[in-house]
Amino acid sequence: MAENTDYVHETYLNMNREDVQERLKEDKFYNYFYNLLETGSNYCKFSNARLVKSIDEEWVTAIEETMPSLHYVITHPRKFIEEDREVVNVAMARNITTESIRHLLQHSNLIDEYKEDGTVIPNRILNVYKEESLNIYENRFICTLVAELQYFVNKRFNLIFEASKDEVGTFFELQSRVDNYTEVIEYNLSVSIREKQTDVNNETENTNIFGRIIKIHQQINMLAATEFIGMMRRYPAVSHPIVKTNAIGKNKDYKACHKLWNFIHSYARVGYKVNIVRQDPIISRQFEKDIYNTMIRDYVILHDNMEFHNEVSINHPLKEKKMDVKQIRQFLDEIVRNTDLSDANLRKLLVKELTDIQSRRKAELAEQERINRQKVKEIQKNQSKMPEDEVREEERTSIRSTKSSGSSGSAGERAKLMRQKRREKLAERRAKKKQ
Repeated sequence: MAENTDYVHETYLNMNREDVQERLKEDKFYNYFYNLLETGSNYCKFSNARLVKSIDEEWVTAIEETMPSLHYVITHPRKFIEEDREVVNVAMARNITTESIRHLLQHSNLIDEYKEDGTVIPNRILNVYKEESLNIYENRFICTLVAELQYFVNKRFNLIFEASKDEVGTFFELQSRVDNYTEVIEYNLSVSIREKQTDVNNETENTNIFGRIIKIHQQINMLAATEFIGMMRRYPAVSHPIVKTNAIGKNKDYKACHKLWNFIHSYARVGYKVNIVRQDPIISRQFEKDIYNTMIRDYVILHDNMEFHNEVSINHPLKEKKMDVKQIRQFLDEIVRNTDLSDANLRKLLVKELTDIQSRRKAELAEQERINRQKVKEIQKNQSKMPEDEVREEERTSIRSTKSSGSSGSAGERAKLMRQKRREKLAERRAKKKQ
């Protein structure tokens, strides 16, 4: 049980005990500074990724099953007697056989002298060399198989165990700038966590298959370094497909090697898969709260240890927090994590509610626009009955009310057009009076 205890999580819970969080809710400076952090300028980057490897056991099993046969034919290679015939000077002859005598009787031109006692003295004689040789098709087949198998295994071994880990690990970066009315606080934090252990130690679920791959990798490279393979490299390699000689077709060990040859030549798959599994990059509200708590803790620790520091006043109005893309994502993330609805039903519900809210908002804006147009018409109607001084005063009043109500740039342009029309009407009235 002790091995499964998450001590880091226990420490996290102790540092964020519920009673402590409840007391912080009543802390005036905590609430004041938390509001500054929420509404300040914050840049946060968080990523967490690990390698997950899946191995196709088929190629591993195929090689493991053939290793005993491959080892046997390498340690017990097939040989044949290679015979070489050559007519050489008598002084250089090493092996005189009955065949050499028969050859000499058939070629009297090779004899220099016949003595009275019957002795024959030749000047040249047939020399027959006989020695064991490994240069047979079966041995060249085994040598070529070992070379191709070594390439096949080493390629996969290197890619599986030496995959790049540049993108693997946990990275956290925080940059924040807070305006505390009387001071500006800049906060920068960077944390990087990387595993020191190898993938074999980390991925306990793959320990067995990794161990098997390491074993066959060692065995293949040991066989490739044997004396037999070294001697056979001087002879030409064989090509695919293999000629099925009597030995290859009937001997169980050569048959097993032939089966493995056909397997690696037909195996088109990579044989492994390496995936980088990433954590969802959305920073949850709880994580955000933990980040802000860390910043507040660091600030108060530093402030409390400063011999000369400014007195911080919390008698300032709280700043309004605007909804941004990050908060919308957090909100949606909480909905997805904490609902029992299926994905399809949740999607329908969100689309329906969003459509309804947007429709109501459009209706509210349209109604507000209608009310504004009605007010403008009433003002124009009243201004047409007013003297010029009163018209100007009404225009100023309209401009002030337009600014206070947050009218758009198009409303200001309409007000200018209305003032121009009113001036033109007043000019027409004056002209009529003079007439």
